[in-house]
Amino acid sequence: MSIRIRVKPKRANDTSESSRNVGTARVLQGKIYVLSVFVGPRAHPWNPRDIDRQKQKVYEAERWLKMQALRYNKQVEFVNSAFGSDGSFTDDEMPQNCDSPNAYSYPSKVLLKVGFNSRDAFIQWVHTHTDCSQCLAIIFSNTKGRSFASPVSKELYEYNPHKYNLECCFLYSHFTDSDIETNAAAIAHEMLHLFGAWDLYELDNHDHDRAIKTSVMFPHSIMLDTSGDIWGKQIDEINAWLVGLKEQGKDWYRWFEPEQDSYD
Repeated sequence: MSIRIRVKPKRANDTSESSRNVGTARVLQGKIYVLSVFVGPRAHPWNPRDIDRQKQKVYEAERWLKMQALRYNKQVEFVNSAFGSDGSFTDDEMPQNCDSPNAYSYPSKVLLKVGFNSRDAFIQWVHTHTDCSQCLAIIFSNTKGRSFASPVSKELYEYNPHKYNLECCFLYSHFTDSDIETNAAAIAHEMLHLFGAWDLYELDNHDHDRAIKTSVMFPHSIMLDTSGDIWGKQIDEINAWLVGLKEQGKDWYRWFEPEQDSYD
């Protein structure tokens, strides 16, 4: 199938609008500290068995990310810790989607519960007590919702580098209004957003032509589809460049850039 691509007017290696190299998850290389936090509503707290299942999904997502990095001759390692593993952390104010008013402020509330008085305090602890050069948080809610990531943009970081620095994913036990469980592919997808990856799926029927081209060129991209087995997915070459696995970009990559920020 022949595909015509009109390139957006930016240089091939310009990542100026990506969240890459900003915040605490900069490039998908080196050793990365991952804090998983388990929070449930007071009426429906996590139970330890389900928490363990979520942890196993995180480990599977990380193994997949390591294997994908090796495809591009890069090394990545993860160091994991968890808070709320006994199901004791309950709260009814967990954001339900990326448009929730407290989506950006909630990580600070979580860190206070963990024992850090600021995001900077947590980041400093990671740098002092581990040999990790980067860190991120994954907040798991025992509710249904549309999982999303909150990467730090250059604009947010320049506005307040202390308030907006820790990059975080929000994951839910099940997808909105369904019995579909959050899987390892969804976790890896949201983690990749923190390093600068773009969504490649159709958003609100605005990018139909783009979605068709993506499905032809990158049918196995994890940024296109997170359903099914993660081991049938790949990091496509565009997103490999965006997250730092691929050194050189190409002019036509810019055609696939979303018209608006979307980190679902």
